[in-house]
Amino acid sequence: MQSDSALSSCTGFKGAEGGSDEEHDGSKMRDGTADIAAERKGRDGKSNANGNANGNANAITTDNAITIDNAITTDQAPLETNTPHPWRQRASTDARRSLSYALRPRADAYYDSRAAARAEWRRRGRTLQEYYDDNPHLLPQLPFTWYHGWRRWRLFLFAFLVFVDGSAVPIALYYGMHYAGHIEGWIIFAVVTTIWGGPTYLEFAVRTLRLAKKERFYRPLGTESRWCFDMLTWASVVTITVVTALFVVGSAPHIVLLRVLCMPAPAILYCLGGVLGTITLFHSMDWPAPFRISSTAKGEKVLPGVYYFIEDVAAVNAGAGRPFREALAARYKASPRFRQMLYAQSLFWAVPALVLAVPLTVAAAIPAVPATGAYGVCWAVPFLWCALWAGVSAWWCKRDMVRERLEWEARGGAAKEPAGSEPV
Repeated sequence: MQSDSALSSCTGFKGAEGGSDEEHDGSKMRDGTADIAAERKGRDGKSNANGNANGNANAITTDNAITIDNAITTDQAPLETNTPHPWRQRASTDARRSLSYALRPRADAYYDSRAAARAEWRRRGRTLQEYYDDNPHLLPQLPFTWYHGWRRWRLFLFAFLVFVDGSAVPIALYYGMHYAGHIEGWIIFAVVTTIWGGPTYLEFAVRTLRLAKKERFYRPLGTESRWCFDMLTWASVVTITVVTALFVVGSAPHIVLLRVLCMPAPAILYCLGGVLGTITLFHSMDWPAPFRISSTAKGEKVLPGVYYFIEDVAAVNAGAGRPFREALAARYKASPRFRQMLYAQSLFWAVPALVLAVPLTVAAAIPAVPATGAYGVCWAVPFLWCALWAGVSAWWCKRDMVRERLEWEARGGAAKEPAGSEPV
């Protein structure tokens, strides 16, 4: 369950992920609760007036203030002297900073941050794709936000550890042990090979176990098989295999092949950029999928490569599960601007990755560049480029999604999004 601040950012939960007979419609629940609150307020108001005839009839003390689910509206808030300090823990008698669900205005757009919760996913009666097919005027919302919960911190921590372990550690160990400790190369790279990729391998094992679980919460759409892994799993297998082979070949001899050991980072660009570019090429040429690619079955139309990376990372690594896959598919189907944005991002990442890998390979191969210098360049540049591209991509996507919402509303659709909950 999300925090109060997270839930308050959501608008109009209409039992929507569920749609089963046992679920209540959100608007009916709010209306019914509001009626009950009005009756209680009327009764308590009368008793308060009778008990305080000599005082101010309009004064409401904290003892007889009306509370609904422990929420107090701004009209019922206590005096400023009782307002909790922002740095101390809220007492039981203090006013909450968010309104109760019964007191919030009804919103036109469907959105709820609990839509990706596993418990909600188990009890629902239909998918998000079916919901948005029945409500084509709504802009499909992604049940994932960077602004609340632990997901963003987990992904940020993972990205930081990958940078430190994948780039900083190999560079620091080699130059530190080689120049400061004068240690032989095969010992240095025995250490580097042993510790390199620890967070990546651990994350790969965790996501593989999630996909293989009996419960299909994390699996791609359209399959029930426990052994039908998504695209990112297979891309990771190819990348890990190539990088491991380069480490073994370069560090196995007693006199290490330093130029071979310059290539693992450029090889990552070749593998991931090649996978992304190949998938995008299939999309551009309108070729059918030769095999299942995440939620795209064999023979179906291939989507832009970035679509699958976003789908797999958010659904499995971030834990958003099948609801995110369904919402992403509905958003891609409904929004032309969203389709255009993902295609542009696919080219933005695939082409520069392959172009950058070529000069790094040349620098690692030609004798004119010292091997010790090429090692630092080849290990540092790919990760620094990735950080720069990620910042540009985030700004670009935010701009396009604002335009998407404005264009959708201009066509008469409902695209209201909760403040501060921009989807991925």
